[in-house]
Amino acid sequence: MRALLVHNPSAGSGRPTGEDLLESLDAAGFSTVYFCTKNGDLDQAFAQSTDIVIVAGGNGTVAKVARALPDRKTLMAILPRGTANNIARCLGIHGETEDLIKALRGAPVARLDVGVVVGPWGTWHFVEGVGWGALAKTIDRDSDPKAGKEERIARGRAAFAKMVAKAKPRRFLVHCDGDEIGEDFIFVEAVNLGMTGPRIMIDPTAKPGDQLLDLLYLTEKGRQEMLDWLERDADEPPPLASRRAKKVTLARVDDEVCDEPELASNIIVELEPDSLRVCVPEKRG
Repeated sequence: MRALLVHNPSAGSGRPTGEDLLESLDAAGFSTVYFCTKNGDLDQAFAQSTDIVIVAGGNGTVAKVARALPDRKTLMAILPRGTANNIARCLGIHGETEDLIKALRGAPVARLDVGVVVGPWGTWHFVEGVGWGALAKTIDRDSDPKAGKEERIARGRAAFAKMVAKAKPRRFLVHCDGDEIGEDFIFVEAVNLGMTGPRIMIDPTAKPGDQLLDLLYLTEKGRQEMLDWLERDADEPPPLASRRAKKVTLARVDDEVCDEPELASNIIVELEPDSLRVCVPEKRG
């Protein structure tokens, strides 16, 4: 089986190495072409004929491959090596890298939607979600790469709580499949996955391949309840208002959105009609 391995050697601890991965894939029956994210053009790697694209890295690497994959029918596999690994976790992919590789051939296939957001800056694609406000600002913060994985998760969660506590609500009009919601939002998110940012389970009901977006938002009324939820690090769903929709349009009323468009602008968020196909190895033994 022909495989293209897209490897981010900086993700996680750096182990297993590229050589280790190639050795394990060879033992599992794959004929593998190696691509390092630090070198070359991903489009050139995709120009090669392959049966499966295997991504060894974190959320950023997985999302980059998912957005760029030219043929949506090509199988993908994820070997999670990052800090939060939200995409892999939401698909049910976890375990030791070598065990995942051994179980790849013939593994069940799950669907992973890819979103499209159109705004004044052009067209972007996304896997996790699109949002504005406290959560988006938290995700945009750089974390200390020298800190351990769990420490980085804890710091990210604390940073989110700090953002929620001090955020000034901003006015948006949101159209959710035609229904209008006008609020002063602390944050608003249109998500494809239930987990986002520093491994925060923002929406336990979200499904990554159901061709639906989940609109989540927080207003001043729910600020303290949300802070209490973050403090508890609880298993119950967060205290957020939510709606499910195929298409979400956010109309800016004031303040900035992404690259600070000069005029109030509509931002349209939807999902591509064709989902990606991702192998989900079952735990064996």
